[in-house]
Amino acid sequence: MTLKRNSQKKPRTKKPKTKITLVVWYDAVAETGWVNKEDAANNSKLDRCVSVGFLVDKNSERILLACTNSGNEYNAMINIPNTWIETIQEYNL
Repeated sequence: MTLKRNSQKKPRTKKPKTKITLVVWYDAVAETGWVNKEDAANNSKLDRCVSVGFLVDKNSERILLACTNSGNEYNAMINIPNTWIETIQEYNL
């Protein structure tokens, strides 16, 4: 017995584009304990960070990224001040 394939093509539904945003930024670092001025000046550095997520909002003060997106809802968000940001890149998935 031979099975016939359905010759009708199913219409392709367009998959919504998903964008993710990669942000390279520098975070403030706090130190504890006593240190002389010279050691403090020579050894204090900012931490370089990389965050990837869904862009929730962006304005003149900050960028807001979320780790998780479901429809119009977001979870696990981070506000990063624009003055701390080195680069922002958006990618389509």
